[in-house]
Amino acid sequence: MRAVLHPLRDRLPVETAVQFGAQLPTLVRGVYYDGWRPADTPVKMSNEEFFARVRSEFPYAVEGGDEKLVRTMLKTLERHVSAGEWQHLKSRVPNSFAALLP
Repeated sequence: MRAVLHPLRDRLPVETAVQFGAQLPTLVRGVYYDGWRPADTPVKMSNEEFFARVRSEFPYAVEGGDEKLVRTMLKTLERHVSAGEWQHLKSRVPNSFAALLP
């Protein structure tokens, strides 16, 4: 979970990251904010760089690869965030990354 949450959070503008984090369940919110430095965000990264960061945080082989891991985690997160906030999140990331979001 952390391996996907942190690169996602760091890729978002600060205001969007806070709005998104506020809707997460309490335990997940703690993981999401752990170690965050708002002054260092947003970090521009390509999808390849995003997946590389996920791999560095979660170096285990996953059936279906990194993209399936990210899509599964994002689909799970979507269940805990309002539809309006999810659409706002999608609008704040590059189109290439938004395509990964359910």
